[in-house]
Amino acid sequence: MLERFLTHLQAHGWVLQRNAAPGPGLPEILETRYRLCPKDWLRFLAAVRSLVRADEGAWFLCAEDYALQAGGAFRWDEWERLSLAAAGDDQAWAREIRTFWDGHLPILLSVSEGYAYYALSMEDGSVVHGAEPEFETCQLAAGSFDDFMEQVLRGRISLRSI
Repeated sequence: MLERFLTHLQAHGWVLQRNAAPGPGLPEILETRYRLCPKDWLRFLAAVRSLVRADEGAWFLCAEDYALQAGGAFRWDEWERLSLAAAGDDQAWAREIRTFWDGHLPILLSVSEGYAYYALSMEDGSVVHGAEPEFETCQLAAGSFDDFMEQVLRGRISLRSI
């Protein structure tokens, strides 16, 4: 499934860099926060170093993105940071935001038509989709990452305009 998915995205203008050897996966600190990370996503991380749409408006988060290094324009948890900034001194709202993101690992970010994302639910392994201004309001996109890949392959989920 993963190979068909990667080939499909490359054919549709995504730029793929593979790991020469199996990649490092999630950094240890994130393994603690996201203990129930689905194996199908970990297989993706092991295989893929970088997967970016040609217009650079959307990208899958890979091991280097999760390495908690400041540097790029957008960190892996950028949408959580924006929400927390919006919450300001409202501690109850900030707790709700943290609780949401503790249960949802972003896997794809987009800046094409506003800020949007796909994330893995740590509750059941499903993939959800959300966007600004209320990042924590999301919709089910697929039952698993494998299902997400299948939905993309069948054209039911489009990554062209996210």
